[in-house]
Amino acid sequence: MTIYQSQPSNVSLGNTTYKAFSETTGIKARYRDASGSTSGTKAITSGDLKFDLTYGFSEQILAGSVRFKIGNETFIDRTGTIYRNVNPLNGSGTASGEIQYGNGELSLTSWTPNTDNVLTLESLTTTTDLPPLSHVSFRTPVIPIRPQSLTVVVASLDFGQLTLTTDENGIIETSRAHGSINHDTGFVNIYFYTKTEITSANRAAIEANAWYDILLEYEELGKTYINVPVWVDASSVRYNAVAYTYIPLDSEILGLSATRLPLDGKVPIFRVGGIGIVSSSKSQALPSAIAGTTYNLNDQRISWAELEDANGTKVAFDLYTIDYDYGRVTLGGDFVLGSLVAPLAVKYRYQDMGLIRDVQINGQLTFTKPLTHNYDAVDTIVGSALVIGDMQARYTRKFVQGSWSGTWSDAPVGATIPANYNDALYPIQVTNKGAIQERWYIQFTDTQSFRCIGEYSGQIGTGTTNADYAPINPVTGVPYFTVKKEGWGEGWANGNVLRFNTVAANFPVWVIRTVKQSEPTVLSDQFQIMLRGDIDRVL
Repeated sequence: MTIYQSQPSNVSLGNTTYKAFSETTGIKARYRDASGSTSGTKAITSGDLKFDLTYGFSEQILAGSVRFKIGNETFIDRTGTIYRNVNPLNGSGTASGEIQYGNGELSLTSWTPNTDNVLTLESLTTTTDLPPLSHVSFRTPVIPIRPQSLTVVVASLDFGQLTLTTDENGIIETSRAHGSINHDTGFVNIYFYTKTEITSANRAAIEANAWYDILLEYEELGKTYINVPVWVDASSVRYNAVAYTYIPLDSEILGLSATRLPLDGKVPIFRVGGIGIVSSSKSQALPSAIAGTTYNLNDQRISWAELEDANGTKVAFDLYTIDYDYGRVTLGGDFVLGSLVAPLAVKYRYQDMGLIRDVQINGQLTFTKPLTHNYDAVDTIVGSALVIGDMQARYTRKFVQGSWSGTWSDAPVGATIPANYNDALYPIQVTNKGAIQERWYIQFTDTQSFRCIGEYSGQIGTGTTNADYAPINPVTGVPYFTVKKEGWGEGWANGNVLRFNTVAANFPVWVIRTVKQSEPTVLSDQFQIMLRGDIDRVL
């Protein structure tokens, strides 16, 4: 006979009264005479593995001191984050959980399945002498710092690792960290707290903390709040940032002394009381290219416009007219495409100029008057203006001398002569359109005839004292100047010289364009200089 070992099929709770064996009632026994299996398997999905490394001890774990094994895998701590299978060659590993330094709680979110879940602790250091902090400040050794480049990593005692980054204004703002960085000085200031509303349910628990002070409470929108500290390990603070380094400029290459230039290469262009110009540049395709047709632009009161074809070739300015007030483009009556490629496009710009009332460090500008156009951020720029003031052509330094000395001097050279030109009654006439920045001398070839020579222009013509002398500027088609015939006195002789200077209605501007070191991305580049002028309109 085969005897099978009994196996329980179920367990039930009951009360049984035991007494001496009775032949009347007998003994009851249950058994089985078959080998059927009653075992089963059930899959259970567990959550994170959690361990308490400081069970029974009220001590703080030092950052980076934890090392343990589960199965054949080794886990280490890096600023509150647990990594496993760290490569000793490059230090890379798999993030597998976090540890709270304050209470020693370890939470694993990733591990190799089907392994022994027994934790073997290999390294752990605790302390009771390291006070937690809720505020850290430090300064980067290199400045200035590039915006949005600072990242701070710190281990909190109750929430694991905190990774903080700054925005373009240098602000750190999370539910547990609040701070900022000064990009110019590299000073970082971070407060760790959680804004918590005080209610009747949690007031007693909050007041029981050692850090609590009634002065820390504050009101907002009828509610009472307090900033509950988030304690961090100051020794675990690490940061990463990108700083600018500037190469000194060579004055010989730059063409001017770099002594007074700022070290960071940034020159303030906006100041309170200065002039600022808000400008929007747009492009609008014309639906057709019919001679004599007027096309309306999407904007009015424009300041500049020009016409181009599909290949970017500029259309001759005499083939169309612009109504700047109403924003209209009219093609000439004899307009033909010719070699131009349709469709034509109008590139135009509208602007507002105003006096700057306030300048903020974040780049915000305030004008003394409202803008008169609608501007979109994608096609709008704000620039400063170089105020030139009123400009008017004139002549200066008129004098006479006996002969030409060969030196462009602004004072007479040699003995005086009796002849002269009477510019008190007949001043030399100049116009803004014709005058240029030049020094002239008129030298007589006999008692009435003379020739005119400029320092840079050379000889531009000849004349006589019997007629007004008005040499034509070939660029503008109007005279450089006009010398009246009535102004010539008597006594002129061969070789005598009349000297004067003309001052043009212009303003010297230095334009320096800087291109940073890099590989070229385009074959050619260009830019425009725009002169903005105010005129008196004649009604």
